[in-house]
Amino acid sequence: MPVEAFVYGGLSGVLAELISFPLDTSKIRLQVQGQVTDEAFSAIKYRGTFHTIVLVSTEEGVRSLFNGVRFGALRQATYGTLKFGIFFSMKSWWNRRGGSDQFLPVTVAFGMFSGAVSSIITTPIDRMKVITQSTQQNKKRTIVKSFSKVYHRSGFQGLYQGMVPNAKRAAVVNGAEIPCYTFVKDHLVRCRGYPDHWTTWAMAAFCSSAAGVGFSQPFDVAKTRIMQQKRCRPDIVVYRGIFDMMRTTVANEGVPALWKGGMSAWSRAIPWNLTFYLAMEVFRRFDMKINKRDTPYF
Repeated sequence: MPVEAFVYGGLSGVLAELISFPLDTSKIRLQVQGQVTDEAFSAIKYRGTFHTIVLVSTEEGVRSLFNGVRFGALRQATYGTLKFGIFFSMKSWWNRRGGSDQFLPVTVAFGMFSGAVSSIITTPIDRMKVITQSTQQNKKRTIVKSFSKVYHRSGFQGLYQGMVPNAKRAAVVNGAEIPCYTFVKDHLVRCRGYPDHWTTWAMAAFCSSAAGVGFSQPFDVAKTRIMQQKRCRPDIVVYRGIFDMMRTTVANEGVPALWKGGMSAWSRAIPWNLTFYLAMEVFRRFDMKINKRDTPYF
């Protein structure tokens, strides 16, 4: 198992998260607004990615765009490390046995498995990130105190609220993004004669971001709404699961509501994927150099 895939995947993920975090906050704010089931989020306040960023900066201060950045970095250091480490370990095993990155059923299965397993393990971190991003935070708590507050209010179950939709969303997005990147890059280099450098990586990363957002946005909206709802309040209708959330949302807000924050998600996914995959490719070549390999190990 290539340990380097875990280390470099985690480092690349943290770097990408820090660079794109304000866009992620914008996406979260757009996703949670307009809910008929919760008066606190019933108003349509934000009208797009950049309007959200400007309004949050004006009303709450620029720092509010980075609410939850500690959880975002911690999430990538754990979830990102596991997700990419597991995927590239499985892909490396597949390639060493003659398997091709062009055979999508296998790489999609690898992506879905790695995403689901990693998200299940790190759901508490993801939930804390969503909670801190969805509203203005008047009190700045440490990571330990934030976890402690949720645990004392809702118990262990509260920390894992939204685990199932989180795992489904992660399976979909990783089953689309990572295989798309490896497929497009392999196709451009091997079949089209493109050079294996940053311009090719960037094109593959751009395609990866579009595929990930297109397939996963309804699941992402469901995950966000389920994670941010306060189950202890009797005046809020609690979603019973991801498909109940989708049914309720479509009935109250229409089908387009499942893609709320879609442009914001894509505007965030583009720099995230560009940063991640370019950093990952640089790390792979660094690994080849220090270990004197002719081809990357993962």
